[in-house]
Amino acid sequence: MKKSLINIILTTGSLLLTVFSYSQSASLATIDSLLTIRETEQAYVKLKQIDSANLNKPLKAEYYNLLASAENLNNRSDRSYEYWMISRKMFRDIDSFGKVAQINLRIVQTLNSSKYAELDTEPFMDEYLQYARKQDDPHILALAHDQLAKVLIASDSLESLRQFKLALAQSKKTADSLLTAKIHHNTGVVYAEKLKEFDSAFYHYDKAFQEYEELGHNDFMSYIYNNRASVYKQQKNYEAAIENYLKADSISPREYSKENYRLRYGWLAEAYELNNDPNNSLKYLKLQNSYRDSLMNEEQHTSMLDIQTKYEVEKKENENLKLKQRSIWLFIAIGGLLLLLTIGYLAFKNLRRKKKLSEKEHEVQRQKLENLLQEQELAGIDAMIEGQEKERQRIANDLHDNLGSLLATIKLHFQNLKVKKDRLKEEEDKILKQTDDLLDEAYQEVRKIAHAKNAGVHASEGLLPAVRNFATKVSAANKLVIEVEDHGMDERLENSFEITVFRIVQELITNVIKHAEASEAIIHLTHHGEELNLMVEDNGRGFNTSEIKYQEGMGIHSIQRRVEYMGGTVDVESVEGKGTSVIINIPIK
Repeated sequence: MKKSLINIILTTGSLLLTVFSYSQSASLATIDSLLTIRETEQAYVKLKQIDSANLNKPLKAEYYNLLASAENLNNRSDRSYEYWMISRKMFRDIDSFGKVAQINLRIVQTLNSSKYAELDTEPFMDEYLQYARKQDDPHILALAHDQLAKVLIASDSLESLRQFKLALAQSKKTADSLLTAKIHHNTGVVYAEKLKEFDSAFYHYDKAFQEYEELGHNDFMSYIYNNRASVYKQQKNYEAAIENYLKADSISPREYSKENYRLRYGWLAEAYELNNDPNNSLKYLKLQNSYRDSLMNEEQHTSMLDIQTKYEVEKKENENLKLKQRSIWLFIAIGGLLLLLTIGYLAFKNLRRKKKLSEKEHEVQRQKLENLLQEQELAGIDAMIEGQEKERQRIANDLHDNLGSLLATIKLHFQNLKVKKDRLKEEEDKILKQTDDLLDEAYQEVRKIAHAKNAGVHASEGLLPAVRNFATKVSAANKLVIEVEDHGMDERLENSFEITVFRIVQELITNVIKHAEASEAIIHLTHHGEELNLMVEDNGRGFNTSEIKYQEGMGIHSIQRRVEYMGGTVDVESVEGKGTSVIINIPIK
């Protein structure tokens, strides 16, 4: 029950607040309409009825804006300036930048008409121009160029005229005919009062007057009469000038009424005096003095100057505060950035270190795998070489012991037959002789093969004798003459090392026989220090080493693999048509 009662109260309060806000908003809209048609007194009555203390911030900002407009229409520029500054700040606080821009424009108009150079319009004008360019709206741009042109009339009439033309171009893009008329009006003032081009001035005045008349704007029509009168006065046509001043006076202006009367009566007094009518001149001079109290006196000026000074101080303080806040945030940002950079650098460095360790570990594993594969490959080569050695030995033994013995026995039988040749016929004797010769030849060939197959490095011989013996047999069986030169080969080396080197020599000479088409070859064996140098040279056809791709097998590729496993190096040097040199260096372990 209690909860329901609270909800009812809250709902009722919310409804009442909404109704109040709507009511106040409607009242402010009514005041705005009254000020638009220059019903200033009625607007004041309505403003006094507003309870500004209970307005929300947007409505309160609009309240001070309307109050400033009312004071401005009553020639109280100091008050209007103060209220606009309050309204401007409130609208800025709620991010209503369109309203801020409008107030900036009204402040520029007020300060520009005050005739006091100390009251600076520049910050308000600049802010409005920035807003106008950002919005890129023809109506707002037209107002911006128009007001800037009015500010520049006194200092730079040509630039002022250019700005009015820009304003006119933008205004024609809109449906605001009143704004277009005002720009024509202001353009006519530049031509008349500054450039003294009176025909152009009348052209623009007529364009503006026609629009004012259609819209029923008497105040603005009275201004056109005043401006035409000024042109006639400059042309010394005082009768026409007085006629236009009186037409303006016949219209009751509601905007700046006291100031308008004061100025017009002064102009009439001057025109009558120039037209040699002192009585009327004195009459209007007295009328002018009756409105002199409506001028913005020194107190107003001082008040406005104080307001602007206060505004400038507050603006500077706000700027300093913002600058200080920006500096703090800048230091924080820089600190954060440095911290991030440091963390990033350390992370990057750690990542690189891990990457290097990983790469190093992969390299170690790769080398281990390569070594293992190499060991397996060389173990296979060793096994193959060992098998070849055993097979050579077996074949040699079989040829020598079995087939050789058999052939020898057969030879003995045939010799026995020769002893008994007397019993044989002459023809059989011939056949027996031929058979004996063939058996003898076969026996010698078997012995030759057996010795050739067993041409290894025997424990009793050593590397150098085996190489010399091999060279001699190859030279005898081929057209290739092989020489052997040695240095420091007086001592024996480890037997398996000697067998490996001998097999390398065999393979190199086999390559010479197969491919080099050489007539001479030299085998150099040099033992110096802890290294054995083997060099095989031939005078064959040679080849381009860059075009040769060594294939796997028992050729130069297997020699390179074997030597590399032993920790040595293989270099091949060859020139086409001039022969080849293979240089091998193997450490002796």
